[in-house]
Amino acid sequence: MDGEILDVVTEWSTHSVSDGVSGLYELADGDFSGAVTDGTAWAFVLNGRFVGVFDGSIDDFEEAPLTAHMAPDMSLPLLYAMQAGDTEVRAKYYSNDAPLPETDDTLSSGNFVGYVELSENVLSGDYYVVYYGGRALPVAYVGNNRRLVTGDEAFDLAADEVGIYSVVDADIEVVDLPERPASSPEPTETGTTVPVAS
Repeated sequence: MDGEILDVVTEWSTHSVSDGVSGLYELADGDFSGAVTDGTAWAFVLNGRFVGVFDGSIDDFEEAPLTAHMAPDMSLPLLYAMQAGDTEVRAKYYSNDAPLPETDDTLSSGNFVGYVELSENVLSGDYYVVYYGGRALPVAYVGNNRRLVTGDEAFDLAADEVGIYSVVDADIEVVDLPERPASSPEPTETGTTVPVAS
């Protein structure tokens, strides 16, 4: 997986988790959002759904000691799962010719799966809007210290910027977990903030 993504993810706070399949189900049942690794393979998790496994397969986690990193915002595991997977640049636009809010309206109403990246010819930071499950999740890294900004603030900052942005198609596939261990209880209730198609 891309080294820049790993550098960011490994800075996220760690989250206590059991080893092996039991640990995977703890993350799933707890609506966890972040990333988990066995030391080689990495999986991104959004609200308890595993939305991508890289540098290995989900089977690699079955009996392995696990380390989980909790994302500071749910947009990030989704963005990084998209960037680490198969992507295709659909189009590029200059923000003065095609304002980002207009493109956002089009993508949001069209159930687009992918992201917008505004970083070309932009000196103030990198700006993204991630689209999935009928939701738009803005996120930005601003300034030399790459301060994380999310939500409406991130979108407003991006909309005020002048530069070239890309519309990137991405594939997200929810990964099925291995069979639940007999000793692991079924969850009593679930809650999902972002719909994830199975």
